[in-house]
Amino acid sequence: MISTFEFYPQVDFLSFDGGVLARGSLAKPSQSALRELSDVEEKVLSGRKPRITRGAGLSFSASHFGDGIVTVDNSRFSEVIEYDQETGLLEVQAGATLAHIYNYLKEIGRYLVVQPDYPAITLGGCIAVDVHGQNQPRDGNFRQQVHSLKLFHPSRGIVSASRVINNDIFELTCGGYGLTGHIVSAKLSTRALPSPLMALYRVPIDDILSVPELLLKATEECESAASWHDFSARGAAFGRGFLQIGKFISPDYNLNLAKRNASLPTYWPLESKSGKGIDSIGADLALYSLPFNRLVNVLYGGSNRFSPEPALRTMQECFFPSPKKRSLYYKAFGRAGFHESVLIVPIDLFATFIKSLESWLDKNELAITMAEAKAFAGSQSLLRFEGGGICFTLNFPRCAAGASFIQYLDRLTIELGLIPYIVKDSRLPLAVVKHAYKQYDQFKAQLRGYDRERLYRSELSNRLEL
Repeated sequence: MISTFEFYPQVDFLSFDGGVLARGSLAKPSQSALRELSDVEEKVLSGRKPRITRGAGLSFSASHFGDGIVTVDNSRFSEVIEYDQETGLLEVQAGATLAHIYNYLKEIGRYLVVQPDYPAITLGGCIAVDVHGQNQPRDGNFRQQVHSLKLFHPSRGIVSASRVINNDIFELTCGGYGLTGHIVSAKLSTRALPSPLMALYRVPIDDILSVPELLLKATEECESAASWHDFSARGAAFGRGFLQIGKFISPDYNLNLAKRNASLPTYWPLESKSGKGIDSIGADLALYSLPFNRLVNVLYGGSNRFSPEPALRTMQECFFPSPKKRSLYYKAFGRAGFHESVLIVPIDLFATFIKSLESWLDKNELAITMAEAKAFAGSQSLLRFEGGGICFTLNFPRCAAGASFIQYLDRLTIELGLIPYIVKDSRLPLAVVKHAYKQYDQFKAQLRGYDRERLYRSELSNRLEL
């Protein structure tokens, strides 16, 4: 044990989806150790040991650990460094969670335009994956609001990077899966909060093929737009669901704002049980059978399709679903875990994609526990999850039928030219990634040029031969 920080030489890490188990080491530096990263290198990492940064440890893929790799936990580095009133720039340490940033900004009447719906993930994780929210066509991915960042690499020391300074490192780091070094801090662009309240509109969807048109129209006018679908229904009802739209409204409503604006918890139940990096999901018994899933979908879909509108909610309630409900949802998969497949589907191939899914599910029994869609825009670059089309998210149990389905999705991805979300799939094959990400070779070459010794590694980077 080193006096300034905790060190665990043998730790079993499990990916959030339950698909990858690996044994490595875990270092949890103190605040003082962050200021002396060279000391951390010398005493813990012995200079040359492969290492990777861990934020909240909620990565679906194994991007923050690997066999024989030292995981450096940055969760203690969570301070707000500075807020500039003139520019609206907020400088924050990389270990700060979205919940912490949200709560700080709310008090000064500001917010982040791009916010994924996991309040416990860290700023460093958001940058490393280049996450997105429910307004991607209008506001882009997370890196659009990253003004600059500071990075530590043992061969380079502290590196400052932005769109103006060291732009190549900036672009490589945003969506670089932590492989360019430890993200120390970042300056974020913030925006004035129009209102503490949002109106949630739910529109029934009877024909799933109408989704692209509905989503694209909604994202032009709203702060958030996503659709939910029932893939357990058959026949004409397949894919029925609802579109949920969120818009800021005037704050002049007679609501109990003190209650509604309660702060988010900094932590939530799906963290490591031991506090030493041993992640665990699932209860002893898996609940998601096909009959159970059909019942849940009927109840959930029905209650939302025909709910009164609009529903008034705080921004917190709109952007961040209940942590307790989310925890129960994932635990219901049991110890085997689950698969999550997230795919960008070109709009002109959307109907083909849906009909192919329906055909497979007609012939096979598999509980699709979640099917959601969002609109996406832009061009795919490096290994960032970008591109124009409809972003479809599918959850299903890790079982024999699930294994068959995920392999079917791999084939469909190649056949239709879909783009899979690398960080949401802990077994995504290299061949699929190379086919979907046309700049794979460019990313690899740039990364190897920057980190010639490959000091930063993970199970994900090894699997993708980066």
